[in-house]
Amino acid sequence: MKKIHLGVFDIHTPNQMTQGLWAHPANQSHHYNRLDLWIELVQILERGKFDFIFFADSYGYPELKPELAYREAVYTPSNDPMLALSALASHTKHLGFVTTASPTYEQPFPNARRFSTLDHLTQGRIGWNVVATGGTSGAAAFGRDQVLNHQERYDQAEDFMEVSYKLLEGSWEDDAVVVDKASRLYARADKIHVVDHEGPYFRLKATHASEPSIQRTPVLFQAGSSDRGRDFAAKHAEGVFLKAPTIEALKAQVDDIRRRAVQHGRQPHHIKIFTGLSAIVGHTREEATKKYEEYRTYRSREAALLTYQSSTGIDLTALDPNAPFTGIKTEQGRSHTERYTKHAAHIPTVGQVMDDFAGKEYRGIVSVGTAEEIADEMQRWVEDTGIDGFNLERYILPQTHLDFVDLVVPELQKRGMFRTEYEEDTLRERLFGKNITRLPDDHPGAAYRYFPANSNR
Repeated sequence: MKKIHLGVFDIHTPNQMTQGLWAHPANQSHHYNRLDLWIELVQILERGKFDFIFFADSYGYPELKPELAYREAVYTPSNDPMLALSALASHTKHLGFVTTASPTYEQPFPNARRFSTLDHLTQGRIGWNVVATGGTSGAAAFGRDQVLNHQERYDQAEDFMEVSYKLLEGSWEDDAVVVDKASRLYARADKIHVVDHEGPYFRLKATHASEPSIQRTPVLFQAGSSDRGRDFAAKHAEGVFLKAPTIEALKAQVDDIRRRAVQHGRQPHHIKIFTGLSAIVGHTREEATKKYEEYRTYRSREAALLTYQSSTGIDLTALDPNAPFTGIKTEQGRSHTERYTKHAAHIPTVGQVMDDFAGKEYRGIVSVGTAEEIADEMQRWVEDTGIDGFNLERYILPQTHLDFVDLVVPELQKRGMFRTEYEEDTLRERLFGKNITRLPDDHPGAAYRYFPANSNR
């Protein structure tokens, strides 16, 4: 039976997924700014043998309906998750850590330095989620008058990746670092190369600030579901996050990503595909259903719809609820419009989209039941769509994940669907196999290295 991979999706903010649940008495998410909350969570996940925790991140401020945004903590306030990663890694030995850095706002040189630093400090447990971010508030926060359109953002991201590969893969040769104290030779200058890059969006002349880490390039993740986003993922990503309302729609997305990967000269199995899973588990179905219904009472419909507007620029409340959800154009958050139109069996009305989003928001699969029932559903989605794993999404922090580790993980292990022990050291090895610590030879980033790693063939 195919063994799956498990991650957790989270954000350093009080609300995540279900707007309003921050107010639940058992939810500790209002302590998002305390390190001990995240230490407790990552230790729970490591006990459950999870592959990684993924911290999403973005820039901006509540420019839309600020009173509502601050009152209901609609993705505000938020902290920078990258600053917590080395501390969390020091309290774990195996769990991987993935975080977001956007080519829209970052600069390649310091970004490469940060990820190399984290890869060194974690001994190769770092992943980078590459997001071609849009949004007017983020642009304004960086003092930019214009927001690049969707196509231009991916053009910019391509340039960003090229210069990043040059820094991470090509600047320092594998044998540049000697560390010979007797000869007073730390590194050989003739083995360290200046990157001189002049692209359409980024200019850079420098050697990489960090010596090569275990993985060199962090494991690359991507979540765009637009046509351009899927093509970018198929070319660059090693882990892809997808969401779709039905098995048929998700399978179509999975097949499309793997087909595009082949067109880019890559092996389709060099990409691991994840979908979201929100699991409420109980010792009985009645217990789980009772939890779910209680959680529903804390939802805020107006906050949920503000979340949608902030992510897409579309105010659903200003549209005719009886009109079909078609012909709606946006330059940001396309995945949250296309989830209701691409590969859908029928086109919903605006009102149906509002009801669906207010009920589930950005959640993927919602599964409520016993450990056996949730494992059954997970197995069905894996077998019928070809996905490789799931990103768990919380309701109550940390209780949702504690319940999953205590109840569902043992059931998955009993079925042979999930590991019983950690065997690999780095995040890339955990996803692709022992000794595969570097980008494979068919990855575009591998073209920029001086000495290919034989273990990746």
